Amino acid sequence: MRLLPSLFVAGCLATLAHAQVGTDVASNYVSWTSGSNGGSGFNPWGFLVTTGTLDLADSTAGAGNINTGGVSFRMAGGGSNSAEAARSFAGGVSLGTLAVFTFDLSVNFRNGNKGFDLRNGGDTVFNFNVGGDNYFFGGVDLGNQGWGYVSDGVYSFEFEITSATTMRAAVTRTSVGTPSQDRFYEIASYNLTAPIDNFKFYINGTDAAPVPQNSLYFNNLTVVPEPTTVTLLSLGLVLTAVGFRRRVRRDRQSPFFESKS
Repeated sequence: MRLLPSLFVAGCLATLAHAQVGTDVASNYVSWTSGSNGGSGFNPWGFLVTTGTLDLADSTAGAGNINTGGVSFRMAGGGSNSAEAARSFAGGVSLGTLAVFTFDLSVNFRNGNKGFDLRNGGDTVFNFNVGGDNYFFGGVDLGNQGWGYVSDGVYSFEFEITSATTMRAAVTRTSVGTPSQDRFYEIASYNLTAPIDNFKFYINGTDAAPVPQNSLYFNNLTVVPEPTTVTLLSLGLVLTAVGFRRRVRRDRQSPFFESKS
């Protein structure tokens, strides 16, 4: 009987490890269109501006390798053309405390503007922008942090909601061609003006030449939502274990208990 709580705990922990994670990758799609949804944990994509290009493409054609199945999500917008794609989280919920949102992005040329917004409705809560030969992360000029130009940078982002009004924001950059420019930057406590309930990728104002190096590539989205279910299950595990120990202790104190040792 002593094995039952351990087996129950192990089973529940295995369930917790898989049930709460949402993912999406470019290789889930035959074509990437407004209204498509190839993953889990997110609502369908919505294309807000489409004078530019939104499609699936090999990221190594113009930047670093963030491909799955040979493709990434790609956006291009030369000259006056631009593109924007937004998406919310499944169920229309905001990211709650302990939620974590991650994805990869790659850019090469730094003309125009390309990047993403974490948003509340249509309002920007956090921005990353590459433009004017600079990288800006939550308002911080990463050029002042030693971030020089690389042509094949892979930017891995992690956003963790630490309270109702704060977020941990981190970005790691790796480069195969210029490994000396591998970088990490973290904002340990970024003040949130509002809960994050959607995000948007965008590109505009780049050089008119339709070359892959002007594009924005992104892929490998994951989200661990607000852990309401996790919290309840964890509480259930604790109460079950406590109840079992009390029952065993009570049985051993009974005059009818017979030791098997």
